[in-house]
Amino acid sequence: MNDIIFGELTYNGEWTKTEHLNLWGKDIDIKIIVSAYENEKPNISQQNAYQKLMTKSDEISKVTLEKLKEYMQENSYDICAYANVDKIPDDVFELVAVTEILFMESGSFGIMCNAKWDSRGIAILCKENDVEVGPQDIVWLEE
Repeated sequence: MNDIIFGELTYNGEWTKTEHLNLWGKDIDIKIIVSAYENEKPNISQQNAYQKLMTKSDEISKVTLEKLKEYMQENSYDICAYANVDKIPDDVFELVAVTEILFMESGSFGIMCNAKWDSRGIAILCKENDVEVGPQDIVWLEE
C-alpha cells in the first residue's frame, strides 16, 4: 500500500517499512510498524504521530534519550546486575538497541528496544504530552 503520509508500506501480519533516522545521536535504520489490519489504512492519529516524529525528530530524540537515561539511572542497581556491568555507560547503545517504532491507533507511538538486562526488551512510549519508559508491556497496555 502507498499511504499518503507513511509512503510505501508492506503487509506481512502488520504494515511495515524501514526508515532511516537519527535517533539519540546515531544514524540508524528502524523498522516502522503501523498497527492496522490488512484491509485498513493508517488512521489520521497514526499519520499525525508519524509526521510529528519526522518533523520534530531532534526534539523527540532529545526528550526520549533524557527519559531513557533517567529510567536507567533509577533502575541502575538491577540493570548493572542483569547486564553484568559496573555502572550505566554514557552511551546507551552499549545496553540498548532500537528495533522498531510502533504507531498505535491512538496516535501514541512506542520506540521498541532490545535491552541487555531484559530479555523481553524495553520501550519508550510517546503519548500526546508525555513520555514513559519501561518494559515493553507499557506499549501493549496502551494498544
